[in-house]
Amino acid sequence: MRRRVWLLTGASGGLGSTLARLASAAGDEVVAIGRKSVDITDPAQVRWAVAEAAATFGRIDVVVNNAGYAAAGAFEELSDAALREQFEVNFFAAADVLRATLPYLRAARSGHIVQISSLAGQIGAPGMSAYTASKHALEGLSVSLAEELAPFGIRVSIVEPGAINTGFRRSWAERERPGTIADYDGLDRIGRDARRPTEPEEVAAAILALVDLPEPPLRLPVGSDAAAGIRAARTRQLADLETRWTA
Repeated sequence: MRRRVWLLTGASGGLGSTLARLASAAGDEVVAIGRKSVDITDPAQVRWAVAEAAATFGRIDVVVNNAGYAAAGAFEELSDAALREQFEVNFFAAADVLRATLPYLRAARSGHIVQISSLAGQIGAPGMSAYTASKHALEGLSVSLAEELAPFGIRVSIVEPGAINTGFRRSWAERERPGTIADYDGLDRIGRDARRPTEPEEVAAAILALVDLPEPPLRLPVGSDAAAGIRAARTRQLADLETRWTA
């Protein structure tokens, strides 16, 4: 099997840096895009980085949209600017990466797009309304892309981790709340899961296994909290469908 060429955003730390390290250790080439190398909210810089990667290695095999962060605060407390910035990083930057890479994948009639979503892309999360909305949007784009790109041999997978032991949630909890509405005090303590957070190496290993599959799934939940949360959400949805809206 030939060495794959990865283009990976959000590689400065956490899951991104772990995935870059494991993919490189497996013998693949990794173009790692981090905060200090490319401003992913600038489409021109994204296009330049993708063109440089394609020119250097001759192709791009795997595209991983991993860059993201979580804005803190209840929706009512968030400014319009904060909400739009959340979408700029978590959704529109990912869309720009896809716009830049798809011509190369389509020309090759192959490739694998891995969208790093979250358990929050399938459920609601109090105090993370902006983040949750951005991940739902990313998943909506991804399921449509999977249908659009299948005729070209391009696969799309959505990875949905639960809590990862990277400091991501701590960073969210430590962000200063954008408002002071007393009714939302303590929101950061709601919905915390007692399960052990999944280690980033486990998530990265799951992604490496995913891209090796000849028929990869559209969605890949990772972690016991992700599986439990998604199962509970879909069970409630089915119950609503079957008991309330049956004609």
